[in-house]
Amino acid sequence: MYKAILFDLDNTLLDYSCSEQESLRRMLEHHQLNLLEGFQWEQFREVFAPINWMYWVERNERKLNIMQVLDYSFRDTLLQMGQDHSASTDMAGTYWRLFCSTCHVIEGTQHLLARLHGRYPMGIISNGIGEAQRSRLKTGGLEHYFDHLFVSDEIGFWKPDRQIFDRAVDTFGLRHDEVLFVGDSLQDDYHGALGAGIDFCYFNPGGSRPEDGIRPKYSIQSLSQLIALLALNNEERGEQHEIQTLY
Repeated sequence: MYKAILFDLDNTLLDYSCSEQESLRRMLEHHQLNLLEGFQWEQFREVFAPINWMYWVERNERKLNIMQVLDYSFRDTLLQMGQDHSASTDMAGTYWRLFCSTCHVIEGTQHLLARLHGRYPMGIISNGIGEAQRSRLKTGGLEHYFDHLFVSDEIGFWKPDRQIFDRAVDTFGLRHDEVLFVGDSLQDDYHGALGAGIDFCYFNPGGSRPEDGIRPKYSIQSLSQLIALLALNNEERGEQHEIQTLY
């Protein structure tokens, strides 16, 4: 029987992509970049995405803070599009303010957390930025559901490093086999939980088939299925359950 539930945040409980797209559009409108001759939203989005991902992935090695990641991402995007990039620093500040105050949730999040609240202690393990994660949860009225937040830039460890998982389990005062971790990433969440000896529930709304050798203990395609999974788990700890997606 599990005694605590830990969740990844982005694209597990919160819809990161939707929040990002809305914040980008509002930022462009604020700085009137959408009115520039030849400016196209689709082109901006397609150019921005890989550039921003590169800076995000390299941020620790290059010791970049989030404002630098955004500034350089907007600068390089506008340069590649042949647009004036002089406002990139201001754009970064505007985007960050908008993003931190935007909260779109994955379908079923509110119902799931309300059902589990008071029945299980709950926490977040996220590779995001603490300022944004805390602010977005507050904006969405979700922060009161969680006893603890373990955010990589505050803890100093990043999933799949088991140390961030160990910190969470130790904080709850439990054994690793008494905790369930729910996440959408096989790279960060599955391998992190596996390395820490924590049961993993794969949130897989697209129903994609994992590569051979990757076998999460549970797999769900909607958050509502987690409620049924936990009810079954209370009856039969340790067995494979029907709620698990069959690949």
